[in-house]
Amino acid sequence: MEMTIGQFAKVVGSTVRTLRYYDKMELLTPKKVNKNGRKVYTRLDWELFQQIMILKHFGLSLNEIKEQMTNQKLKNRELLQVQKQLIEQKQVELNDKLEVITRMERLYNIEGISEEELNEFAFIMLDLFRREKSQIQIWEEHFADDKEILKEIKTLHDPKYQEKMDRETWYLIQAIRNAIHNNDSTSRKKVQEVLNKMDNLFPASRKLLKLVEDDLFLAKYNHEFTTYFPENIASYIYKELKAYYDENDNIE
Repeated sequence: MEMTIGQFAKVVGSTVRTLRYYDKMELLTPKKVNKNGRKVYTRLDWELFQQIMILKHFGLSLNEIKEQMTNQKLKNRELLQVQKQLIEQKQVELNDKLEVITRMERLYNIEGISEEELNEFAFIMLDLFRREKSQIQIWEEHFADDKEILKEIKTLHDPKYQEKMDRETWYLIQAIRNAIHNNDSTSRKKVQEVLNKMDNLFPASRKLLKLVEDDLFLAKYNHEFTTYFPENIASYIYKELKAYYDENDNIE
């Protein structure tokens, strides 16, 4: 079996341009030449092409494929195991991204929430969702010896609980924005009402807030907790949270 590059491209479902590129990078270089001095593809080249396609299917780059086919760096079984682990990791990453999008979609679907207002803080909410998984893991490690708070932190993995907290987090941001804008007692009271509801949902939040004043914790994990907020809202959130918990601690 001998075929010109054009014939071979049709048989394998590729293009002449692709095959020439493979030849140039010495990934698939026909060794046989016909009587006219032109390279021709043989059955061996067909087999090599199939190997390239299979390795591409499993996510290897062309350079990685060349390395594997030239040096047999990994045995086939080892190669499959490595690719399986990479695909599983990619699958986890895609599921995390899908979860972030799903949580944002839920907020858009809540009756009474203005899409225009939500759009204003959409990327802040998306960033909160994106960082949450790693933050929860850090909290679980930090409070590993505190069974009570650890139990509360683990509830954050529950999708139904997440949905409630996502909704209240948005209500808090909205209430704080209105309080800053209106600067009246009614607006500030609304902020306190939302904080009270969030405190009932997640009492551990007061201990998490204290981590803001823990220099050792911040030095180690600051990069994981640097979610962007407009400065006036960020300072107001901290001030209101601290005031709320200080007042409740005094009452208790």
